[in-house]
Amino acid sequence: MKTLTKPVARESELVYLVLAAELAGQRGQYDIALQNYLEAARKSRDPKLAERATQIALYLKDTDKALEAVRLWVERDPKQASAHRIAAMLFLKAGQMDQALAQFRALLALPDADLEDTLIELVKWLDSEVSKEQGLRTMQRLSEEFPKVAELHFAYALLASDKGEQQLALEETQRALALQPDWSRARLLQAQVMSQMGDSEAARRAVQKALKSDPDNARLRLIYSQFLIKAGDNKAAEKELLRILDKEPHNQDARFVHAGVLMEMGQFGRAREEFLKLTDTAKWQSQAFFYLGLIEARRDRLEDSLRWFDKVTAGPLLFDAKVNAITALINLKRLPEARQRLSEVRKAFPQEALRLYLLEAELLSKNKDYEGAFDLLTEALDELPGQTELLYSRALVAEQLGRLDVLESDLRTVLEKNPNDPNALNALGYTLADRNDRLQEAKDYLDRAIELKPDDPAVLDSYGWLQYRLGNYGSALTYLRRAYQSVRDPEIGAHLGEVLWESGKRQEAKRIWKEAIKKNPDQEDIQRIKMRYRDAFK
Repeated sequence: MKTLTKPVARESELVYLVLAAELAGQRGQYDIALQNYLEAARKSRDPKLAERATQIALYLKDTDKALEAVRLWVERDPKQASAHRIAAMLFLKAGQMDQALAQFRALLALPDADLEDTLIELVKWLDSEVSKEQGLRTMQRLSEEFPKVAELHFAYALLASDKGEQQLALEETQRALALQPDWSRARLLQAQVMSQMGDSEAARRAVQKALKSDPDNARLRLIYSQFLIKAGDNKAAEKELLRILDKEPHNQDARFVHAGVLMEMGQFGRAREEFLKLTDTAKWQSQAFFYLGLIEARRDRLEDSLRWFDKVTAGPLLFDAKVNAITALINLKRLPEARQRLSEVRKAFPQEALRLYLLEAELLSKNKDYEGAFDLLTEALDELPGQTELLYSRALVAEQLGRLDVLESDLRTVLEKNPNDPNALNALGYTLADRNDRLQEAKDYLDRAIELKPDDPAVLDSYGWLQYRLGNYGSALTYLRRAYQSVRDPEIGAHLGEVLWESGKRQEAKRIWKEAIKKNPDQEDIQRIKMRYRDAFK
C-alpha cells in the first residue's frame, strides 16, 4: 500500500492545481490561474499544461513566466511546431539569440513546420515588437545561419519591405526565388517591391512570370490587371478580370476592379450593373454606393446621384460622398440645403475646413452673393488666421465689392508669406493696371508673375492689359493674342477686342467680341464693352 501513496497524492495535487487554475480563470484572476497552471506544468509531463501556462503568460505579457512555461512545453513535446515557434520569438524578445536559433533549427527539422506561415508570423511579431534595426539584424542572422531556406529569405524580404529597405527586400526575394523559382508568393512580393522602387514594367513582367507557373491564381491575375490599368491598357485589364470572374463569379474584389475599369472606359451602363452587384457585399458596399452616385451624376441624374451619395455613411469615401452630395444640391439649385450641409460637414471634418470654406465661398460668388462670400471668408480667417488661400479668395471677392483696400491688404499679406506667389502677383498687378493707377508698381508685380508663369493665359492677359494701359498697343496685342489662343475666355476676349478696336482693327475686334458674347453674354467685362462701344454692336 505504501508504494501507491506518493503517485496518488501527486495526481490529486495536479487535479487540485488545474481546478484552481480554471476557477481563477473563470473569475478573471489570470495571475492566479497562471501560477497554478505553471506549478502543474512543473509537476507533470503533460505538454497541454505547459501550453496552457504559456498562453496565459503571453496574455498577461509576463515574459519571464512565458519563457519558463514554453521551455517546459518544448521539453514535454519536442515535435510540436507551435511550441518551438513561440519559444523562438520569446527568446528573441529576451535578447537570447543563440537559444532562439536553436529553436529555429528544431523547427526546421520538423516535417510539418509550415515554415512559410510560421516565418510570416515571425515577421509580423518583429515588425511590432522590436526596433527596425533589431528586427533586420535578427533576420540577417537567421538567413546567414540557414542560407538554403527559401522561406527565410522571403520573410527577410517581407520585413525589409515593411521597413522601407526596398533594395534589401529585392535582393532577398531574388535569393528566395533562386531556391524556389516557381514560388508565386515570392514572385508577387518581388513585383510589389519593384513597383515601390518605381520600376512598374519590371514589376509587371514579374507578375506575368508568376502567372505562367500559377495560371489559376486569381490574386496574381488581379494584381496583373492592376498593373495593366496603371499602364493605361484598360482593355487588356478587363480581359484578365473577366477570366477571374468566369471562374470565380463571387470574387467581389475582381468585380470591384472590373467596375472601375468599365467606368474609366466610359461604359457607365455596364459599370452600374457591376456596382449594383456589390451593394450587398460589406467590404465594397460603401464604395459601390459612392461610384453609383458618380455614375448618375455623370448621366446628369442628380436626384439619383444624391440618393446614392447619401447612402455612404462610413468608410474611406465618406467625406468625398458628402462633398459630392453637396455638389449635386448646388447643381439642383437647392442652395440653402447645400450651405447647411457644408456647415455640418465642416464640423464633422475639421481637418477639411479650409477646402469646405473655399467651396462655399465659390458657391456664393457664382451666385453673385459677394457680401455673403466676403463674410464667410472673414469668418474662415478668424478660424484659420493667415491662411493664404483664404486671403487670396477674399481678395478676389473684395474686388467684386469694390473694396480695393481689402484686396490690396490681403494680397500683400500673401506676398509677405510667399513673395513668389504668381497668382497673388498677377492679381495685385492686374488690379493696379486695371485701375490705371500706380502702373510702374503694377509692372513690377506683373514682370515677376510672367517670369514665373510665362505661358499662363491669366498672366499673359494681365501683362497684355498692362501694356495697353502703358500705351504699348503692339506689345499688348502680342500678349493678349497668346492668351486668347490658349484659352478662349470671354474676359480675355473682351480685353483683346478693346485693344484691337483702339488700334484700328475694328473688324477683328467685332469678331472676337462676337465669340466672347456667344460664350458668356453676362460676363462683366463683356457688359462693360457693350456699354462703352455701342457702335460696335449696332
